[in-house]
This record gives sequence, C-alpha cells and structure tokens, in this order.
Amino acid sequence: MPNKLVPTVDDDSRTTGVRSYQDLARKILEETATDSAAADQRLPSERTLADMFGVSRTAVREAIIALEVQGLVEVRLGSGIYLQPTGASGPSRLPAFDVPTGPGPLETLRARVLVEAEIAAAAASERRDADLDRMLDALATMRLQLADKDAYDAADRRFHLAIAEATGNRVLQHMVEAMWDNARQDPRWDKIEQHFHSEQLREASLKDHQAIFAAIAERQPAQARQAMQQHLGRVISQFSQAWY
Repeated sequence: MPNKLVPTVDDDSRTTGVRSYQDLARKILEETATDSAAADQRLPSERTLADMFGVSRTAVREAIIALEVQGLVEVRLGSGIYLQPTGASGPSRLPAFDVPTGPGPLETLRARVLVEAEIAAAAASERRDADLDRMLDALATMRLQLADKDAYDAADRRFHLAIAEATGNRVLQHMVEAMWDNARQDPRWDKIEQHFHSEQLREASLKDHQAIFAAIAERQPAQARQAMQQHLGRVISQFSQAWY
C-alpha cells in the first residue's frame, strides 16, 4: 500500500503555457490587476487558479507565497486570498514586482525527500557511534525546546547534518547544508511558516526524528529511508493545506 505521506508527482504538475511559479505569479498579477479590480478583492481559490492556468496546486501555492512576500496579496487563513492596494491599476500600470528567482519552499522540500531519504539509508549502513551521539544530542535539544521555535530549528538542522555526516561523504553534507540554509534565508519560507508552522508540527516532527534515529542506530537502511520520506512528506502536507 503506498504511503500517503510520501509526496508523488501529480498528473497536473507539468505546466502548460506557464514555465515556472515565478512566471505564474506574474501572470496571476496581470490577470487580477485590472482597472475593475478593487483593493481587498478576493481572488479565486487555489484550485480555480490551477485550473485557469493549467498548473498544479503546488505551483499556485508557490506563486501566491511569492506575491504575498511582495505585499501584493494577503492570505487570510479560513477566508481566502485578497488583492492588496498598490497605487496602480491595470496591466499597463502593474506595481513593482521582483519575485525571488530561486526554488520555492515546496520545491526545496520535494528535493529534500529524494536526497535525504537516500542519505538516511546510507547513514544506516555507514554510521559510527560518534554519529549516533551527535544525533542523540540534537534530539535531546529538540525535546527540551519544543516551545522555542528558533532553538528547536537549530537542533533540527544539527540532526539532519549529523545524518549526512554519518555517510562519510562531504558532498552529501554540503548538499544538505545548502538546501537547509538557502530555504531558510528566503522570505517565502518565513511566510509559509507563519501560516502553517506550529508547536504541534514540531511535536509530530520530533516523533519522526526519533523513528529516523532508531532505524539508523539499528542499521536498517530501508526503514531509515522510509522514515525520512514520511517525515518530510508530513511537512509538505502541512505546508500544502488549503487556505480555507
């Protein structure tokens, strides 16, 4: 039976006429910033926008987050997506728009599923006792700092880097470090966390981390791979919830 927490590629994930979420964000702005559009007007739902532009809901989520970072829309959980006043109207008078060009939060998370699942499997085969000590130290800090997001995140980072270090492959270590740090330096990551991150997610993630650690400690590569897939799949599912 397929695991529902492991993200899969949807049939509608290939865009038609819109090459990326950056292009999609600009297209949504062009279509909504018309002369008749009023500030605070509610935009169509994510599902409707996905159907309109022939893209996946994930692409729409990335585009809306990019627009929200620019202050061009406001997402109100439980209500919808609203156009914000910009002092400009009509496609010929679009507001300044400088969407980040790097991968979005969900795009990065999906890459992490592919990369870190195999890293966890390799760590289960290659790990030493000193690697387990580093993972345990990070887990202990996460358990103590559930109420402190910043402290928890720092320990979370140490845990994932310790797994990569356990492979003995410095390229893999650099990959994990780059994916983690680049995502969290992006204002879009902060925005999506404002909407969906919670202490409850940290509690669930802690249990996921414990399962990952147990599989690595017991030298069970297949279980370690699956546990990492489930963990990152959970985060993707949380960040992909409907706005309303």
